[in-house]
Amino acid sequence: MTTHQAGEVLIIGANFAGLAAAGSFSSAHKVTVVDASPYLEFLPNIHELISGFKSPELLRTPKKRLIDRMGHSFLEEKVIELDPGGCRAITESGKTLNFDVCIVAIGGVNDTYGIPGAAEHGLPLKSVADGREIYNRLSALVQDKPECSVVIVGGGLEGVESLGEVLRRYRSNKGLRVHLVEKETVLLIEEPKALDREIRKRLRKLPVTFHTGQRVVEVEKDKLTLASGEVLPADLTIWTGGAAPNPLLAQAGLASGPNRWAMVNKSLQSEVHENIFVAGDAAELPRPLAKQAYYALDMGRCAAANARRRLRGKTLQPLCALPRPSLIALGDLDTYLVFGRLAVAGKGLAGLKEVIFQYNMSKQDPPLAWPSLFELQERLWSGFSNLILPRIFSPFSIPELGVVRLLSL
Repeated sequence: MTTHQAGEVLIIGANFAGLAAAGSFSSAHKVTVVDASPYLEFLPNIHELISGFKSPELLRTPKKRLIDRMGHSFLEEKVIELDPGGCRAITESGKTLNFDVCIVAIGGVNDTYGIPGAAEHGLPLKSVADGREIYNRLSALVQDKPECSVVIVGGGLEGVESLGEVLRRYRSNKGLRVHLVEKETVLLIEEPKALDREIRKRLRKLPVTFHTGQRVVEVEKDKLTLASGEVLPADLTIWTGGAAPNPLLAQAGLASGPNRWAMVNKSLQSEVHENIFVAGDAAELPRPLAKQAYYALDMGRCAAANARRRLRGKTLQPLCALPRPSLIALGDLDTYLVFGRLAVAGKGLAGLKEVIFQYNMSKQDPPLAWPSLFELQERLWSGFSNLILPRIFSPFSIPELGVVRLLSL
């Protein structure tokens, strides 16, 4: 029998940050991981659900299987109250979970900025279920209404990659018009401006209209109104306007207000409660990091290491998160590799994005038993059949795969 002498650890949230934290604890600790969702979802690729390039099953792995393998306990519940002073959390069903240290890795929720009609008529893209819903609605729309208009709100990473997937599947439909609305004057505001120019140039002959420097003031079932007064027809609105803090952060006193992220120091320890560490999107660091999966993994491991140090009365260590390149896909039209202010483009980079997906899914769920092995085979076959086979049977596209362009900055 295992005895737990190193303290009770509660991890709230079991996505990238939470699972990375859980995997950093040994059986010497009593670790409970709680999350309302049964599946780990590979969110960096959920835009590919819009076109059907990926299926929901390929992007999901049961969290219980992953956490059982770590030797910890998984509770499929929603935490509705966190009491740092009392060292306890309460779930929706009324369970009380006690802890010595707690790692909060709950991410964010869809942000509609209080815009009238956005929550009712805008389809978010925050989960696999959301991506599948967009796929179903878009497929039915194009089939039932040959002349139709799709509006994407948000010109950040999520919006641009969603646009690429709509075009991957439907750009040959002559009656389709796509509008992308972005409040900033350029697309991908945090990336080199060359990407904005390149994407506009790449799509200039396709049925896409960009409305940059424009704010949405109202969303209705069949139209969308901009602050300029312009009204866009919208048979379908895809909402990629960003994420807002989970209300649990404010309830627990980890954030300074209802719409603020949890304030943490360089070691990811709460600025308010020393027994709480925050990892992933929920954390507001002194120097902000992009809300990306690879940083969430770094933060989860750092939070776990510092939670162990606190339990042993040792000095905490700062987060070390090195800059990494990012890949941005525009469907099958182009893929962009960005590192700092350097950006290159090429269709062949789509293969690199697929490799990263396959590697990370296999790392999260190693094929050590039949269910994991079967799912690995399904992912590999899907990647081969969707990415490689079309190139083999279209030899004119093969030379394009080796062409990589440096974008002028």
